[in-house]
Order: sequence, then C-alpha cells, then structure tokens
Amino acid sequence: MKRILISILLLSGMISMASAELGLNLGVSGQVGSMETSGKEVNSNTSLTETSDVHEALFATGGYFIEKDLAFLPGFLGRVGSRVHLGYDNIVHDLDMGSQSNVRTNISPLDDDADPNQVHTLNAEVTGFNTKYVTLNIFPWLYVKGGDVSVDVSSKFVGTSTSTYPTTHKLDGSMVGIGIENTSENGLFFRLEFNDYDIDGKAVANTGTDSKFTATLNDVSGTTGRISIGKAF
Repeated sequence: MKRILISILLLSGMISMASAELGLNLGVSGQVGSMETSGKEVNSNTSLTETSDVHEALFATGGYFIEKDLAFLPGFLGRVGSRVHLGYDNIVHDLDMGSQSNVRTNISPLDDDADPNQVHTLNAEVTGFNTKYVTLNIFPWLYVKGGDVSVDVSSKFVGTSTSTYPTTHKLDGSMVGIGIENTSENGLFFRLEFNDYDIDGKAVANTGTDSKFTATLNDVSGTTGRISIGKAF
C-alpha cells in the first residue's frame, strides 16, 4: 500500500507541473510470463543431494514506471540523449510463487524409531520486484532496453523441528528487452514489450541443529510480454 500511495503522489505532482517538456515519462504496465528454476538440498556430512526437477511457473503482474531522458546534456550529447531514457519500474503487489516439497530419508543406524519419510515444504512469495533500466530508441517507434533487477523473496519452511532456514532473501539479476511504441501529439503513449530475465540463485544454510544441510535455489530465468500506457511530459 505504501508503494501505491507514493506512486499516486508522484503522478499527481508531475501532472500539476507546467506544460513545458520535462523529458519525463510516467505510466503503468501489466505483464504475463513464465519463470523456471530448480533447487537442491545438500548434506555436507554425507555429500547426499536431493535435487528437484526444473519447475516452470506462469504469473501475471501490474506495476508503474518512471523515466527521464538525457536531452538536458549539452550539444551533441543532448541530441543523442533525447533518445535515451533512464527508468525505474516497480511491481505494486506481492506475487505467490507456490510451494514445493521433498522427502528427507533418515538413514541413521542409531535411531530405529525415526520416521524415514520426513516431508519438507517450502512456500515462497515475491514481496518486491524492482528494475532499474535504460531504453534506447532506435526509431521513434522501436526501442531496446536493459537493466538490473532486484527481487525480495519471503519464504516459509515447514518440516522437522531441527531444521530452520532464513525467511527473507534478496536476489539480483538482469533483463533485456525490445518493444514498440506509439505516441500521440498530446504525449499519450502505448507500448508492447518482450522481456527476457536472468536472476541469480542463492544458497542458504540451515541454522537449526541440522546445520549440515544447505538449500540452494538455482538461477531463475524467464520471459514476459508487457503492455504499457503512459504520458510524456
């Protein structure tokens, strides 16, 4: 909710400015796409590894973006800069990534009463998805973009009482994209984009008494299609 309020205030403030060209673009986007990844859990004492299959998830998001061109640069740089925009994009809602489960088999010869089938479940939710990017207009209607992605993930582990994993994580990655744009005389524009994402994975150590275990999320990759509407000032 805080992000939504901030975006509304920014939009209201910018719209109330003078009508002179500011080189600012403000807009909202909706996108659909898919991401895929796999994971594993490693026991450092035995070198046993439980590896998941590659899983693909479909998702849909909504967000807003703010861009500023570089036309204010002097001379030739300004002419080139009018075709370049620095941008910030933010998804304004959480994104449930679902749950995955595995079975950890107890092979200890010292514990005959142990349950050999211990089911562990992990649920993950994306609580922040921010992109800082640069766009370059090859033609007035065609542009390319690239940038850095920062993803906040909240996870919940359910399993044996001896296992505890961190619940908050930050992932970093990159994105590249290409899009087409149509802008009217009053500055209203529409965009269609295709984006490709590559997000780094992360390994986390078990902080419970099962500290010999480490869980790893492998790199996340995926593609999305995006539609945007905005206003140039």
